[in-house]
Amino acid sequence: MSLRRKIAIGVVMTIFGVAAYIAYAIIYTVRRLPEAYAAWDTGTLLVEYMKSHGNRWPSSWDDLVTMATSESADRIILHGAAAGGTNYVSSLRTKVAISWEFDPSREGQGSPVTRPDGRRFPVVWSGAEPNAMVYSYLRASRTNPPGGR
Repeated sequence: MSLRRKIAIGVVMTIFGVAAYIAYAIIYTVRRLPEAYAAWDTGTLLVEYMKSHGNRWPSSWDDLVTMATSESADRIILHGAAAGGTNYVSSLRTKVAISWEFDPSREGQGSPVTRPDGRRFPVVWSGAEPNAMVYSYLRASRTNPPGGR
């Protein structure tokens, strides 16, 4: 086999490898999008729950479902809710696990929101990682308490 042929085969194999890697990355990300939306929406619901309940942590999914049916539900934007409403919020429990024992008044407790298997979310939207959303809200509420100046 000539040197030119070896180089051509090498280039073709490299291009094929890069294309296969890119295709895999796209497919992996697209498959994770429902989970990424679920994580974002769970973070949103948790923050809204704490805002409307004096920084208390919900005790169950039922508490979070009430956020979708409350008076403030129309101001809460859920990004993965194609069907909308309580059906979508109820479906979040299959994609997201929440530590109901989390205490918002204590710092450094780790991640109260994970995948059902306890691992981190591999794909999240920028600025929409649920634990970061919760901790950001708690930091802001400590710095600027309601009614405070």
